[in-house]
Amino acid sequence: MNRYTSKWFLIIVINCCFVLNLSANNSIALVSQGSSTYSISISTNASAQEKKAGLLLQDYIQKISGCSIPIVHNADGNIVTIQINEQINNPDGFRIKTVNKNIIIEGGSRKGCIYAVITLLEKYLGCHYFSSTFKYIPNSKNIVLPEINFSDDPKNDCRIINISDKVDDEFIDWNRINTIDEYFAKGYYVHTFNKLVPWQEYFKLHPEYFAFMNGKRIIDQLCLSNPDVLNLVLAKLEHDMKEQPGKLYWSVSQNDNFSYCKCDNCKKIIEEEKSPSGPVIRFVNEVAKHFPDKIISTLAYQFSRPAPALTKPLDNVQVMLCTIELNRRKSIEEEFTSKSFLKDITDWGKICKRIYLWDYTIDFANSVSPFPNLHILQSNIQFFNKNNVRAHFQQSNISTGQEFSELKLYLISRLLWNPDANADEITNEFLQGYYGKAAKWIKKYIEQLHEQSVKSNDGLDIYEHPTVHQKTFLSANNIKDYNFYFDEAEKSVKSDSAKLMHVKITRLPLQYAIMEIGKNDMFGARGWYAEEKGEFVAMKKMTDLLNEFNRVCIKANVDHLNESSLTPKNYYESSLRFIDIQVKGNFAFRKKIVASPIPSTKYSNGDLSFLSNGVRGANDYKVHWLGWEGDDFALTLDLQKLVVVNNIEISSLWDPKSWILHPASIACFVSENGSAFFEIGQLITNGNQQSEQVTRLFSFKAPATAFRFVKFDIKGTNKLFDWHPSAGGMSWVFIDEIVVK
Repeated sequence: MNRYTSKWFLIIVINCCFVLNLSANNSIALVSQGSSTYSISISTNASAQEKKAGLLLQDYIQKISGCSIPIVHNADGNIVTIQINEQINNPDGFRIKTVNKNIIIEGGSRKGCIYAVITLLEKYLGCHYFSSTFKYIPNSKNIVLPEINFSDDPKNDCRIINISDKVDDEFIDWNRINTIDEYFAKGYYVHTFNKLVPWQEYFKLHPEYFAFMNGKRIIDQLCLSNPDVLNLVLAKLEHDMKEQPGKLYWSVSQNDNFSYCKCDNCKKIIEEEKSPSGPVIRFVNEVAKHFPDKIISTLAYQFSRPAPALTKPLDNVQVMLCTIELNRRKSIEEEFTSKSFLKDITDWGKICKRIYLWDYTIDFANSVSPFPNLHILQSNIQFFNKNNVRAHFQQSNISTGQEFSELKLYLISRLLWNPDANADEITNEFLQGYYGKAAKWIKKYIEQLHEQSVKSNDGLDIYEHPTVHQKTFLSANNIKDYNFYFDEAEKSVKSDSAKLMHVKITRLPLQYAIMEIGKNDMFGARGWYAEEKGEFVAMKKMTDLLNEFNRVCIKANVDHLNESSLTPKNYYESSLRFIDIQVKGNFAFRKKIVASPIPSTKYSNGDLSFLSNGVRGANDYKVHWLGWEGDDFALTLDLQKLVVVNNIEISSLWDPKSWILHPASIACFVSENGSAFFEIGQLITNGNQQSEQVTRLFSFKAPATAFRFVKFDIKGTNKLFDWHPSAGGMSWVFIDEIVVK
């Protein structure tokens, strides 16, 4: 009986109760005409994963054939039962083989048996789990298996893909990926400095615990050379580890901002180590010494990405190396702007035994927008592995409606298991299964999109707006081709409601790009309005596109369009607001505005004409919005003549993940001559803005007398509130259209 255990940990056997009269080709008739002589044998003391694997196999055989194969314990006769052997190399590895008409499934201690069953179902029975809402299970009264001797194990020990949608455990298992909760203590994944030493509790009495920058202590980060900070962190971890004794990984990592301490002691360490990661690694090493049975995880992120010159992380320190700054147009090895990262990963690989690679495969700011990076996914994963990375976090934020969300999960998960797998075969398998007859058209779209992206030499940034590419891979001619492919794709599956919906969901990013480019070119050839007889008239094709986009989002349960949790409902409403142009009867239209101080040139080039171009900003601060960081400011509008009006309006934006809050207050003044102003009202934003509407309209009733100038005194919150992850950092105010009617 032990001849089947070898170094493997668990065995599930599908057992034949008597010798079958089969042909000499060693095939196995598992189910014949809807019935079977087989049973699934597991031991009486089977582990949870063994039981789960057995039930999974039983369930799918029944779904395929209608035959329910019984699960038995420690079967007699020639039946081989589950054996346990704790000497195992890979807890997720497995082997499937046929011996004397028995089917033996052996797996490692973690999920090896489950992965073995899933591989049997996929590779030999034709079952596929293409998305969290779409499976393919063949239907047949007969199941015949060939002779099998197949083994496999993952090339990466930790394979996490960030999934925003709620999915069940079975879907996670079918993609052979892990979850954050499997590894990390709750609340201790990343950016934990403020959790460990909360500034709200300590800063007032002990500012020396916190980072020294520009001549003063600030709350953005900790002072890692202060021994009292180390003692506080150790005490906090000791307390929390008692509450989660089974958790191995604990993060001690910087907050999510660009600041770091430059006090004399920290500065000295930075100079010695030739990197701001020096104080981090020295500090984390001290924590790791105190908890030798735990793995202490920290970040090599932004300022701390370069490795220290002298200090090596201890063996129980994990370094999360992040690629956030990189260009996604080409693979990391090919992209010339990635040279510094190439050095960093090489340097960390020489000194660190545990590198956790945090990669980004999505446009956070516009995740429902074309982001042609499928062609670099495999080469980047191979590059990471070549540099001693065996733990991955792919921040794809998988969610329905986001650009090729289902395909990316399907492809990345299989490449994390085996970086050298055939990516084209995996992609084609998905396209055929998920889109059916529409697959060839979706493939044409993918190919042209990626070819045009590479040809353009455009950068590909994880916070970009589609207007960046409106002259290249999102040009009018390219979009004409893309729309043709999708039109043909929809025609080809019009009688298959499920696959038609797959095509429509996949089309959402293209539609989004068309609408956003149109907002940027509001009155131009690709815009929303056409000029007819001196009047601006909304184009029906654009309003129809917005309505169709909204309908598909509702039907497909798309719940967000970007990292800031912009909902389709909010996008629809803000787009209606945007295309409700303020031209007719608006005395402010195309009039001159003066700002003191001037806005940041990072957004809309700081061009004040955007405040009187008749177009209200939508949800994206990069389009038709002007921003001021940590400042109060004034805006003065010259109407060029005396007017008597009813109302004066100005609007602001709320996007806390981008550090944007509504103004604390706006006061409105008017004047006949531009020198003597009198106040007509002040509006205040109450509360701490933890939950707010995306856009806020500040509306003032105009006086009954004539005036020529309008002035707004705008007070920002200037600092982020305590609830914000970067509390105390400077906040932004973003302002859009001024309307005088």
